[in-house]
Amino acid sequence: MDPQQEFDPNDIAQQEAAARDYQPGLTGPLVGEKTSSQAITEEYARADPTYVAKTMALPQTYSHYRPIQGDGNCGYRAIAFAYFETLVQCGDINLLQSELERMTVLNKYIEDVGGQDPSIFELMVSETLDLFNDLIAAMSEGADANSILVAKFNDSGVSQCIVYHLRLLACARLKGHSDQYASYLDTDIGTYIDSTVLPVNREIDHICVVLVHDILLKPVNIVLDIAYLDRSEGSEVNVHRLPDEANGQDPATLGPVIYLLYRPGHYDILYRETQAHVAPVPPIPAPVNLQINRVTEFVPHNQDYEHQVPELQDTSYTMNMSVLGLIPGLQSSFGPPSASPSPMTDQYAPSPAQSWVSQQGLPAPLNQPSPQQPRTTKHPVRFSKYSFLPNTPEAAVGNSNTYEPSFMTNTFKNSHFNTAHYNNQNFQPEMYQPDDDEAQGSGNNRIGCRKRSTDNSSGIKKEK
Repeated sequence: MDPQQEFDPNDIAQQEAAARDYQPGLTGPLVGEKTSSQAITEEYARADPTYVAKTMALPQTYSHYRPIQGDGNCGYRAIAFAYFETLVQCGDINLLQSELERMTVLNKYIEDVGGQDPSIFELMVSETLDLFNDLIAAMSEGADANSILVAKFNDSGVSQCIVYHLRLLACARLKGHSDQYASYLDTDIGTYIDSTVLPVNREIDHICVVLVHDILLKPVNIVLDIAYLDRSEGSEVNVHRLPDEANGQDPATLGPVIYLLYRPGHYDILYRETQAHVAPVPPIPAPVNLQINRVTEFVPHNQDYEHQVPELQDTSYTMNMSVLGLIPGLQSSFGPPSASPSPMTDQYAPSPAQSWVSQQGLPAPLNQPSPQQPRTTKHPVRFSKYSFLPNTPEAAVGNSNTYEPSFMTNTFKNSHFNTAHYNNQNFQPEMYQPDDDEAQGSGNNRIGCRKRSTDNSSGIKKEK
C-alpha cells in the first residue's frame, strides 16, 4: 500500500494490505520483560477500527504480555519459553527432573523416527538439557530460576539451538504420526518438512503449532491458549485452545495454561494476572491494652536491667514531692501536704534520712560558718537614705527634715523626676531667695534654686 495514500477504514483492500504488510520490530531483546497490555492498545490506537476495538478490550482479560522478537522464530521461541516458565512456576523439582529424562529419551525418537543424524542435532539438544539442569540447580538452592531462564533465551546462540530442537521434535512427530496430519497438508510430508518445518527463520504455521503442542505440552497436561488479533467479527479477540476438548471450558479447571497472542505473522506471550497484582489488605491489628505506671523514683545508671529490681523504694534517688514547696512561687500552688493525702502518699513516702534534698546530700555553701558559731536567723531590712526621694510639696520647697540628693545634672533637671519640671505630678515652681545665695555660697546651692550673678558691666542679673 502506498504510504502517502490516506487510510480508509472502509476500504477492505487497504485493511487486508495493512495486515499483510505488518512487520514486527526486530529491535530489543529476543524475550522481553513483562509489560502492561495497555501498550498493545496504544500501538493500535490509529490502526484499523477492528483492531482498535479488540486491543482496547484485550487488557480486560490479559493484564500483561511479554514481547518476543519477530525474527521468524517468534512462534517456536514463545512456546519454548512459556513451557519452561510454566514448569518453573509449578515449583516442582521432580517435574523438571522427569521432563529432563523425557527429553533425553526423545533424542532417540528424533534419530530413529525423524531420520536425523545425531551429530547434527547433538549441539541443539545439549543446550536444552543444560537449561533443565540449570533450572533444577537454581530451584534446589532457592535461587531465582526465572532470571536464569530469561538470560538463556536472550542469548542468541542458546535461543537458536532450543528453537531448532523444537523444529526437530515437530519433524519427528509429523513422520511418526503421518496419517494423523497428512490430510491437513497441501503437499507430501517430505516436501512440507523441507520447506516449512526445518528451515531456519521460517515462521511457525498452524500445523507446526499443533505438532509442537502434541509432542511437548500435551504429555505434561499443559493447555495452549491462542488469542487471534485479526479482522474477524466481534469486539474481542477470538480464542482457540489445544487440545480441542479444552475449548469452551473454564480456564480455572484446565490446569497450567500457556497464553499466546497471534498477530499477522507474529506471536507474543500473554498473562492473565489481574488478581495477582492486587496488594493484599493488611489485617487490622487487635486493640492493645496499655498499662501506664507512674515513675516515682530514679533508677541508677549502673543498674542491671536484665534483672528485676526487688524494691525501688530502697534506692537513694527516691523523689520527694515536698521539695516543690521550696521553690519560690510554688508554695501557694502546691503547699504543704494536705490533711487528706493522695492514695500514693503512704505507699511512696520517702525516708527523711534518704531524701535526695537532705542537708547531708547537698554540698556546703561557700563561707559557711563553723558549727560553733551561732547562725543569724533573722535578717532585718535596712534601707539606704538614697531609697527615699522627695515626693511631697514640703520636701520640694526645702524641708530640712527630708533628704534631697546632692547631685543635679542636666538630664535630671530636664526630666519629669525633677519637681521643678512641669511634667512632675508634684510640680512646684522655683522661687528665688536671695538669702540662700549668701548663706550657702556659690558651691552649695539647694535643689530647685538657681544661682544668679550680676554682670558688672551692665548691672543686669543673669542665670548661670
